[in-house]
Amino acid sequence: MTQNQTWNQNAAPNAQQGQRPLSDQELAFDLLYQEKALLANIASEVLEASQPGMRQVLNDCYMQIGQDQLEIFNQMQQQGWYPVKPAQPQDVQAAKQKYQGMRGTI
Repeated sequence: MTQNQTWNQNAAPNAQQGQRPLSDQELAFDLLYQEKALLANIASEVLEASQPGMRQVLNDCYMQIGQDQLEIFNQMQQQGWYPVKPAQPQDVQAAKQKYQGMRGTI
């Protein structure tokens, strides 16, 4: 891809084969799910890293990917592409207790 091409321009060959280019919304969902998958994969790598320097590098990457994912999510919410229901305080408390309880069993 050249520096001047956009993602939709890269999709143009698909359009020539009878497929339409992806919309911005479809691209955003794809990017969001790719970020989620990357987070899951790198989390495993962080946990398995035995050398402290490597663990720190992987942890830093994990945190940055998490920030990137959140920014994509926020942009999608602003566009109305990913509406969510606000969590009720009792639901937040229940989730906190659940995961603290799980942690206590380890």
